[in-house]
Amino acid sequence: MAHGYRTLQHWDHWLTQQTLGKCLLDAEKQILKTLLDRHFGKHATVIGVPSQYRLLQSTMVPCHTLISPLLTRDKHIHAVEAQFHDLPILTGSMDLVVLPHTLELIEGPRQLLAEACRIVKPEGLIVICGFNPYSLWGVRRLLNKQKSAPWTNSFIQPLHIRNWLQLAEFKLEKQTRILYRPPFTHPTLFDKFNFVEHLGDKCFPALGGVYVLLARAKVIPLTPIRLKWKQKLSNIRISTTIPGNIVGSVSKV
Repeated sequence: MAHGYRTLQHWDHWLTQQTLGKCLLDAEKQILKTLLDRHFGKHATVIGVPSQYRLLQSTMVPCHTLISPLLTRDKHIHAVEAQFHDLPILTGSMDLVVLPHTLELIEGPRQLLAEACRIVKPEGLIVICGFNPYSLWGVRRLLNKQKSAPWTNSFIQPLHIRNWLQLAEFKLEKQTRILYRPPFTHPTLFDKFNFVEHLGDKCFPALGGVYVLLARAKVIPLTPIRLKWKQKLSNIRISTTIPGNIVGSVSKV
């Protein structure tokens, strides 16, 4: 990991205890509910920290799992303790995988994305949330002197992630942005700029503080091979070029 176990703890704490963190979780939960309103399946997993488990509540998928190096004592969370680069999940077993800013917290984000794509079923979905470096949140990160979450995250350009998804045989279906207002830490000041959300979505959609990408696993068609061999078995000649054609030969005495 780029910053270690303690950084993940700080990130988890920031999401639940700080104003910006709570607003981020609420905004991402709402956008996921909109994007996934028609997606059905059985198994969904979020790869992140315990506080992000609630993001799965916005889906129609019934079975939820958290994959995280952080331990949680919450009995309501079905968690699998694992490192991000080696997911202990069967290939092609998940209908939905959510990566909320997880790529920004580790070294080798492309390796994690490949692992996440591996466990998605054919026609399954993967959702990736990330901070937009070309936004007011990105400017705040550049000017910020505090070594704390989320400003220690590596803001990754969405173009890079789209290219990685394409190489992994995933088709991008939707992309959107949220949180256009300045990332003020004071709750009252942050709420006063709520009008910027509606303005930004219509006037400068590319400058949202957070981007959300939704991609679907492609199904690679298999070309059937027409067999052209004949074999004699117990005086029965089987021709595979004509389906269901079995011709019996009578032995001469």
